[in-house]
Amino acid sequence: MSDPTGSSNKTNKTLGYVLGGLVIGPALAVLCPVVGIWIGGTASSYGDEYSDTPFAIGLIAGLVAPLLIPVPFLFHRNTRPWGVGTLIGAALTMIVLGGICAGFIYLLSESTY
Repeated sequence: MSDPTGSSNKTNKTLGYVLGGLVIGPALAVLCPVVGIWIGGTASSYGDEYSDTPFAIGLIAGLVAPLLIPVPFLFHRNTRPWGVGTLIGAALTMIVLGGICAGFIYLLSESTY
């Protein structure tokens, strides 16, 4: 006899890995830096010597947040596939986007004489 909860658990794991890795992780990797830059940009004041500090804090928080948000999901057994999938998806998206940015910088720095 098969355990009916076993197939549900396997479906939950697969769904967590797939949705976390293909949807939630990349969305976090793109939206968190945008929101961090937006919040830091609106909090900046242009009158003093520390005017760029809120922008820098927002940028750093936006880049670190996609890797920290999935961590609480790793502690509980039922949500662990969601945390792993989201963490992998966010990390891979950030690596790919960083490579694309490096490629654009390289292409734009090439001088064509």
